[in-house]
Amino acid sequence: MFDPVIAPSGTLLGLLQRGRGDGTLHALTAPRSEALAALNHCVLRDPRHDWQVENRSLYYARLHLDLDGGLEAIEAHLFDPEDVLDTDESRTGLALAVLGHLASYGRQDALHLLRRYAAQGSNWAWALDELALRDDDAGLRSLAAPVLARFSTDAEGEAELAATVRDAFEPRPWRLWADDPRPAVATRVRAAQEAGSFDRWQRQMRPTGPRPGWSVQAVFDWAQQGMDRGAALHVPAARCLSAVAGPEDRPEIVRAARDGSDGARCTALRYLADTADPDALDLVEAAAADGSTAVVDAAVDAFERMR
Repeated sequence: MFDPVIAPSGTLLGLLQRGRGDGTLHALTAPRSEALAALNHCVLRDPRHDWQVENRSLYYARLHLDLDGGLEAIEAHLFDPEDVLDTDESRTGLALAVLGHLASYGRQDALHLLRRYAAQGSNWAWALDELALRDDDAGLRSLAAPVLARFSTDAEGEAELAATVRDAFEPRPWRLWADDPRPAVATRVRAAQEAGSFDRWQRQMRPTGPRPGWSVQAVFDWAQQGMDRGAALHVPAARCLSAVAGPEDRPEIVRAARDGSDGARCTALRYLADTADPDALDLVEAAAADGSTAVVDAAVDAFERMR
């Protein structure tokens, strides 16, 4: 998908989707049911093209307060069966962020809904981050058991838990659980913290990033290794290509953009778009048509950067 479906700018829905200031004024003068329907449409179907560069949750949360809206639609969206099938954080991230702001304004129903979703929902880590900023110690402690239950107690589950603790955006819940009076909780979290710290130390001792003398294929391999562990490295990898690739490497880069691994393909598309390669547009179009989700997203991003 290149762009979300945006309503005309003269409509209430279109104004709210664009985050316009006069959208709030129009919503407050429109029939309340119509305004809430448009607001819920935005919250449940994120209209932003890139949520990482545009904040909209506070805008919607304040309007939700002004309209004295309920949370029934958000609750139904979060706990819809689709939550199990579509675990992409973009499906629920905006709704969870709005709930976080509502909780900070004293809406206890929003706080309770965040707790419930953190215990049961697929995008639980986002909900936990929202609670880490707003909930009290007792509320966070109540989530220790359901969150830890998500990780099996075998070696694979413990490794996954350690990685989650290591990479947590908001560490407060894990620090709190490490001092939990329940030995089963505290022991497991402390072990995960120690494993995560050791893993971080090992990475520092054995850096795997780009080094002088790398080949084009080495850059592609590094980008793919990052993708395999859930890290998008194609943007820095494309910058590395700018340093190591010469004119004689163009055929290899074009081949990677056409049918390489996901990491190599994303990197090559970004590089070719940034260097205004004459074949970049055709390769971007082909990637958007037959690529994986990561490749499609990289193709769209590359297209937007083209002059």
